[in-house]
Amino acid sequence: MYCAREHHRWDNLRQGFCPVRTRVVILAAVALSVLLLSASAAAAEQAGQNWRIQVRNAACVSGPKVLLGEIADASENMPADQWKELAAKPLWASPEKVGHQTALTRERLLAMLRHYLGVEAGAYVLPQQLVVQRGGKAIDGAALARMGVEFLTARGAGLRGELEITDLRAPDYVFLPHPGDRLNMTMSEVVRPGRNNMLYEIVSGDGKTTRRFAGSAFVNLWRPVACATKPINRLQLVTPDMITFKRKNIAHNQNAWDGSGGPWRVAKSVGTDQVITVESVEPVPVIAKGGQVKLVYEGTNIRLSVKAEALADAGIGQTIQVRNVQSNRKVTGTVLDAETVLVR
Repeated sequence: MYCAREHHRWDNLRQGFCPVRTRVVILAAVALSVLLLSASAAAAEQAGQNWRIQVRNAACVSGPKVLLGEIADASENMPADQWKELAAKPLWASPEKVGHQTALTRERLLAMLRHYLGVEAGAYVLPQQLVVQRGGKAIDGAALARMGVEFLTARGAGLRGELEITDLRAPDYVFLPHPGDRLNMTMSEVVRPGRNNMLYEIVSGDGKTTRRFAGSAFVNLWRPVACATKPINRLQLVTPDMITFKRKNIAHNQNAWDGSGGPWRVAKSVGTDQVITVESVEPVPVIAKGGQVKLVYEGTNIRLSVKAEALADAGIGQTIQVRNVQSNRKVTGTVLDAETVLVR
């Protein structure tokens, strides 16, 4: 069995190692860490940490120097005059030419802020990366996400139920080449429950689409659907005591039956609490297999009626195959009522 204590002693004898001295060193290191953390906390408190400044992940600058106000936004509780002064502070050099970009990692950005702002850097919330472009207009990931949610919410307003948008995937940022350009959103299909694809489009001042970026989101649609209160066997008539309505996500129950219409019977067995799908029910047949029906032929200027034999069960509005008893021919028609099948 491995023994940490014995292993420790053996190392001591072999290497002249002193565990007591090691403990002292460790305790000293811990004490020093505590002091450094306390100093950092004191510096943060001294800097007035009841406010925060969020640095964007993408920003455009106009002059030879990056200004703090061009790459960051202050929280609401920061005094306006204090932010005005901080926002105007010049930082590092901008990209040399219009349209050129530079990228700074979070670590590099933190070092730059500490260099130019000192202890005030402790009050900043930093992205994993900041990309700075000279000229143009930047739209960051948060704005793109909000844009996507608003777009899908408006497009899905006609859906019946409670709309919820999750797992939105959008670019981390988009740079518009010119301040007069705009960003539009479009999608080729209607909004539906489940995964929806969309496009972010950069449109120039003259109305031409210059670039496209893919995006997507998952749309949840919550509404009551019919569920079985007890097991329902195949061909059993559906009665009100057999169903209850429960709030379900249509994104995962695309073919849920809404319980309307009828009368219905179960086309395939349904278990307790199971969502009843459209495929699980069928109209109660008004015409039984082998029954006698009236087969009606309707044309532009003619209407004929002959006797026929039903070759299957069918409900009103369903198609059914029947056999003309006079000609013995099989034809397909639509059930109008319990006695009539129409062929056009």
